[in-house]
Amino acid sequence: MTAVVSDSQGDYESIKVFRELTPISVRIAGSAEAADDSGEVREINVTRVVRREDLRNSKILRTYFHEFDAQEFPGTSPMFSAAMVNDVRSTGQTNATYLEIEPEFGTTVVSRTMTGSLKRVGTGTFTFTVPVNGVPEALRALHVAGRLADDGDGADFDYVVLDDPDNPLILRAKGPEFSTSVTRIEFPVPTAAAGSLENRLAKDRQALVYGIYFKFNRADIRPVSEPVLKEIAGILKNNPEWKLTIVGHTDNVGRDAANLDLSRRRSQSVRAALVERYGIDGSRLTTGGFGASQPQAKNDTPEGRARNRRVELTRQ
Repeated sequence: MTAVVSDSQGDYESIKVFRELTPISVRIAGSAEAADDSGEVREINVTRVVRREDLRNSKILRTYFHEFDAQEFPGTSPMFSAAMVNDVRSTGQTNATYLEIEPEFGTTVVSRTMTGSLKRVGTGTFTFTVPVNGVPEALRALHVAGRLADDGDGADFDYVVLDDPDNPLILRAKGPEFSTSVTRIEFPVPTAAAGSLENRLAKDRQALVYGIYFKFNRADIRPVSEPVLKEIAGILKNNPEWKLTIVGHTDNVGRDAANLDLSRRRSQSVRAALVERYGIDGSRLTTGGFGASQPQAKNDTPEGRARNRRVELTRQ
């Protein structure tokens, strides 16, 4: 799951991978290229283990944590729980506590504990459209908002949550000095599935790829991109007669000439990774770039800019 985050340090994309799902817990690996607490932009990687019991029943939200934090925070959840979703479904509101976290001498402390009720907004069906495995889907969601109070004035919170007690993902959130919105959801699908990358290339000869991430304003591929690179290499090995054109696209931040050059260098980086790390014959891969000239969405929001930063594959 990828979300665009806006806070006091600027905009960045946060990637969360859910893995090691056991009857007891879920391990979440998070990564982002973002400004740390000193203001330096760097790759940040965190791991959190969340108990299934908390995903079922906790109403204490701890959605932010640091690399130096412990992996487990019993009694809290990084997303809504099944109990919160079921409360909203049945009564139109839920109790919630939000923990605001701050760094302090190499650890973190809870700087504010805000508690109150979040009430459902509207009465009709609410949907939130997000690409799921590259295909836009209108997901049934719950929209709740309210003021959570502490010893001071408290703060206003606004959440859009997937209307599924088994997967109560926060799709959009706004709180004190932060906002976040999910820009895509991906999960493994069998190669034979209609929506798989291989089948999209086979049927349509073209596919958008959002799972390849680059360092800020550079062509260096971030480690979190490896699963998608491996998938593309596997497709090429399964179809030795295929040749692909790899094209990069950017948002419109910066000069046109710089964005055009960056998009071309990024596509070349993808080609180099496939050749050097996976042994793909370079003659099967050509590259190009269009900068910001072919947007998929408007560039006036962080979500739109995130959609426009992409790689496009075309089967020749």
